[in-house]
Amino acid sequence: MQSLLRPAINKGTDTMKIIRSAGIGIIAGLIASVAVGCYRSPNTTWYEPHDYKGADDPLLSKLEQGGLHAQLDERVRAVQTDR
Repeated sequence: MQSLLRPAINKGTDTMKIIRSAGIGIIAGLIASVAVGCYRSPNTTWYEPHDYKGADDPLLSKLEQGGLHAQLDERVRAVQTDR
């Protein structure tokens, strides 16, 4: 009778080892992703909010000339009437 129960017990311990290994792998993966996600590159430029300090936008001059601003306002009014 004992020999009949032994394979089931071993199968359960093998399953537990697999689950434990998977859990350790998941936790290690989470720790690695948090460590990589929190890394800040030394060449990152930080700007203050609402204060653009980048290169001049070439489309800004097009917006001011030729009535493009009025056309864009008309498109917004035509599509977003419910807002």
